[in-house]
Amino acid sequence: MKILIVSDNHGEHGIGYEAFGRNAGDLNIHLGDSELSYDDTEMAHFERVTGNVDNDSRYPVEGYSEEAQAFYTHGHYYDIKNNREVLADRAREYNAKYAFYGHSHVAKAEKVGDIYCINPGSISNSKGELVESYAVLDTSSNVVTFLGRDHKVLREVDLDTL
Repeated sequence: MKILIVSDNHGEHGIGYEAFGRNAGDLNIHLGDSELSYDDTEMAHFERVTGNVDNDSRYPVEGYSEEAQAFYTHGHYYDIKNNREVLADRAREYNAKYAFYGHSHVAKAEKVGDIYCINPGSISNSKGELVESYAVLDTSSNVVTFLGRDHKVLREVDLDTL
């Protein structure tokens, strides 16, 4: 299964369309802080959750895809800036294999116990070593690919090596 993961575009229109147009997956997730309305045509391409600066109350706090074994949330309710333990614990409650989160604007893939925690970074304002980014996870190979706004590969991480 191919999963497109986008986060933190902070009101920038079009970049979600571009990522979806270039790398649409079997599942497409936006992890919040879009600052767009829930029914915005750009957001309609994604399963979506609320971020700490989203104002539309129709966004849920978290989501889960049973087929992908993926729990997803923005992260601001899960203390992700300190560590990903709370996030991983919540993912375990769903029997998830993956936990996707945003909020920190830092692209990251790590294993916390038995949960793969993945942050695609911010597609509009990176605060990490990688430039602005989004991610594509191939669950069949267990490889996450971080791509820049130009849709070129920035880094690939084989999750099985974590």
